[in-house]
Amino acid sequence: MIPGSETEVMNNAEYFDVAENRIGRLMELRKQGISLAKGIIGESFFKEDFFFCASTDRCLNLIDGFTDMLRKRNLTCVGALLRLQMDNCMRSYAAFLAQDKEVVIDCIINGDPINKQVSKDGKKMTDGYLKGELSKIDTRFADVYNQASGYIHLSSKAFYQTVVKVENNSIEWQVGRELPEKRNPVLIEAADAFIHFVKLHFKMLDAVADSKRRVDRSDTKGTEQ
Repeated sequence: MIPGSETEVMNNAEYFDVAENRIGRLMELRKQGISLAKGIIGESFFKEDFFFCASTDRCLNLIDGFTDMLRKRNLTCVGALLRLQMDNCMRSYAAFLAQDKEVVIDCIINGDPINKQVSKDGKKMTDGYLKGELSKIDTRFADVYNQASGYIHLSSKAFYQTVVKVENNSIEWQVGRELPEKRNPVLIEAADAFIHFVKLHFKMLDAVADSKRRVDRSDTKGTEQ
């Protein structure tokens, strides 16, 4: 959980070994994402294909950026990219929750906010609502989302990262310097969270691809008849 405990000692050499392991897992997920996109496109075409393919593409681009930032030990960007992937999960889940899926997809494709659109249970689909609904299927979601949001907005996370040490009535600051090694466990926790929420996202996309496979099989049988 971000910001995480700093009691664990992890020097940079150890960090890079662990980080490359996480990056390897992300590269495997990237391949899986491309396969999912092929399944979403399938043999037939629907408007929602635009939406879910764009969601997949955004995830793959976030994976690319996240791996670069892990290698650069850029905690600010790692936290922000984690938050963006969680937003990807929320927007994708909105299509499943929507009273009128096509209207919600139109909103997102057109760049309009969806917070005035209504879910199947009659609730406005605000970020708070979507966060709460996702927390019902993933108990970690709300807490990690709130923590990661601190890297999007100027907040306590910026101060947490800037202050190196406070002792003897003095403060040691770091501005533009290399991230202290004591933050390495936080980077790894963020990597594990990012992997977790890519997998959550892919569960939604897999349901879309599975639905498309059923439609394509049905269309093929109809043609044969």
